[in-house]
Amino acid sequence: MKWFGILVALIAAAVVIFKVNFPTYSYRYRLQISLSVDEKTYTGSSVIEIVWECGPKIADSGRCGPTLGGQAAVIDLGSRGVVVATLRTGENIIPIPDGAVDAVFLCANAFGNRSTDEELPALQRLTGRRGLSPSNFPRLVWFSNPADMKSARKITVESIANVIDPTARFTEAFVEVTRDPIVVDIAKKLPWFPVLLQEQKGKGVLSMPGQFQLVHNMFVGENS
Repeated sequence: MKWFGILVALIAAAVVIFKVNFPTYSYRYRLQISLSVDEKTYTGSSVIEIVWECGPKIADSGRCGPTLGGQAAVIDLGSRGVVVATLRTGENIIPIPDGAVDAVFLCANAFGNRSTDEELPALQRLTGRRGLSPSNFPRLVWFSNPADMKSARKITVESIANVIDPTARFTEAFVEVTRDPIVVDIAKKLPWFPVLLQEQKGKGVLSMPGQFQLVHNMFVGENS
């Protein structure tokens, strides 16, 4: 029994040491966006999980990296197609030309947290809801035909009326910290997604600098 107690203590100490040197910070938030067209309001939402995994800091280099769970928020506009607030921006250059924000930073930004190594622990203590400003908004993609991924077109808060309908405008957009479960049913809303996932998953997706294209992790996080 004595040796068993010592073994348990050693295991507990090892777990503590591991957590201290390799901390993980995670939180979930609901992204909800409402859009009005012809005085009718359409709403889409999804629960997104951010996980930051960190390792020992060496030579002042960055030591934490994020992964995503959940799916993009889809706003069904009926005969006008769907607007998708994607998880990733689909761009391969920084800064993003039109200022779209990755889901990793969207909620943190709204709460004034820059997701630096020093600020990561505070993310797990966030509570409540914050509105999204036009400068802190996800990538928006409009599919005039939800069944055809080739109908995709980038839009912004400013351009939506010119692209979809003169009456179109965003009426509400917020993030809210939650413990709700993650739901992944994007294939029911975008039937071409399984084909895109099969073609791209596990492969490098190449594009020209500044070229926008659809990538599977824009719609479902790698942890889902």
